[in-house]
Amino acid sequence: MTRERIITVPAHTLVASRETIPADNMQGYFDRAFTRSIEAIQSVGASPAGPARAYYFSPLTDVVDLAGGFPLAEEYVEAVEAAFPDLVHRIPEFRVITGRHRGPYDQLGVTWQELIEHIRDLGQQTGPVFWEEYITMPTPDADPADMITDLYATLV
Repeated sequence: MTRERIITVPAHTLVASRETIPADNMQGYFDRAFTRSIEAIQSVGASPAGPARAYYFSPLTDVVDLAGGFPLAEEYVEAVEAAFPDLVHRIPEFRVITGRHRGPYDQLGVTWQELIEHIRDLGQQTGPVFWEEYITMPTPDADPADMITDLYATLV
């Protein structure tokens, strides 16, 4: 993990499919969620305001409450919300610690654990929401070792 730092992330809007699913169904979920979110954004003539993200609203156990999608510029929120009200999520401002994972997604758990330990070492406590921002998205010919994912853990 690299780049641990504490920052304030401003309030923003996410177009995402929020579901509670079995943790072993995450890949299928993300395929559906990202496709549905991008189609909703493009249907109003917009583009995502940043890379794909996954927000976790519960601990990652056998079942997880998560939302996978894309941030949206404020000027398009009303149009997307009118057509897809279930996909629009307003994320409040959060104080977070962020870190960067380089490598395959199946090693994200190790990096998350390192980040959580770093938070504890700082004498901080995690808040209710965690998210991943996929700086590089996988493609069929991409090398998993080249994947970059930024991690965000809210702080109380």
